[in-house]
Amino acid sequence: MVSALVLTSCNTQEADEPEELPFDEASITNVWHQAKLRGVEFRAIGQEPAWLLEITGGSEIMLSTDYGQIVKHHPYVEPVVRQEQRRTLYLIDDENIEIEIHGQPCQDVMSGEEFSVSVTIRTATRALKGCGRALY
Repeated sequence: MVSALVLTSCNTQEADEPEELPFDEASITNVWHQAKLRGVEFRAIGQEPAWLLEITGGSEIMLSTDYGQIVKHHPYVEPVVRQEQRRTLYLIDDENIEIEIHGQPCQDVMSGEEFSVSVTIRTATRALKGCGRALY
């Protein structure tokens, strides 16, 4: 009860204006927020075909491709960081997968959403391009 009184007394908004809370229902149901709550530290998406990457440091690297038809969980590997080039490289040897995170702005082709980094995933048969962000 005391905390409610303190919050009310500090509120400078008009009585009929709703107060903005840091965690509204939209942020709770947001897939990026949910990933962060699961411990994901980096998340990336790409289109055509749709793919998803989630890196949980010290735990795993999850890659979902082909609109979610193929989902693979790989043990976490330490990245090679090339700070002067603003590049981080994860090499998953068991399947010859290279994940490159490049510190340059990126825009998702489907939604138009802006991201802080571009991501390229190379396999033996193709290259997937998309955008991502750190979640910590």
